[in-house]
Amino acid sequence: MKKIILSIDGMTCSACSNGLEKYLNKQEGINKASVNLVMANALIEYDEKVLNQEKIEKFVEEAGFKSLGLFKEIKIEDEKKSEKYKFLIFLILSIILMYVSMGHMVGLPIVEFLNMHVNPISYAVTLFLLTIPFLIYGFDILKNGYKNLIHKTPNMDTLVAIGVESSMLYSLYSTYMIIRGNYSYVESLYFESAAIVIFFIKLGRYIDKLSKDKTKEAIKKAKEYIKWEKWKWLYAEDMYTVERERYLDEPDSLEAYDTACEYGAMGVFYTFSDDEED
Repeated sequence: MKKIILSIDGMTCSACSNGLEKYLNKQEGINKASVNLVMANALIEYDEKVLNQEKIEKFVEEAGFKSLGLFKEIKIEDEKKSEKYKFLIFLILSIILMYVSMGHMVGLPIVEFLNMHVNPISYAVTLFLLTIPFLIYGFDILKNGYKNLIHKTPNMDTLVAIGVESSMLYSLYSTYMIIRGNYSYVESLYFESAAIVIFFIKLGRYIDKLSKDKTKEAIKKAKEYIKWEKWKWLYAEDMYTVERERYLDEPDSLEAYDTACEYGAMGVFYTFSDDEED
């Protein structure tokens, strides 16, 4: 049996990692697979007489994800300013969209051009135009959702994609009926629902990314300290537990130990002598 750790791209939630793990464990030649969402990797034990890395990466692709090759180190992506600006722009668009679609419900003043009862056609078309940027913004979610559905590994993206598509199709039909003169369909527009769902999913992933980066940073610092102290890092399959009490008289060691445990490190460490060092 041989073990490899692959970097995985495309996992956005626990359903993704669980789905990939179950799919890999079903494949012939794989003895055991363990997928880590935070570290975005998969630890795979397989029979090298039956499989190789290329075939395993194909399994990953069949499950709806992408292998980035062997996992070598913890990577923390630099946060781009453009992402912050993009998020701010869509926050403003969300407020405008909600104001146009629901402002009248709370008594806010609405210009006559966007009054759903006075100008239903302009109201419907405006909502549609405001929704288009959100569809582009969340295209990756929609694409991944249907891709995972095709591969029979539906996840949260699949649910979002179906919900957004349903809202858009029904709203487009309602807009068509409004243009034909059936103004009662103005009450059946759900463009803002599709847009706001995408916005909040993006918001959640933005916050989740910040949290994951903090976790990775903590683990990276712990690993650097482990290397400095001549400790050995063990991955999940090889780990053995170290009692916390062992480090009570060593403040620096205790801090590194607690950091690794607090942030859910996928490995633990132990002290070893110089002649044991690789």
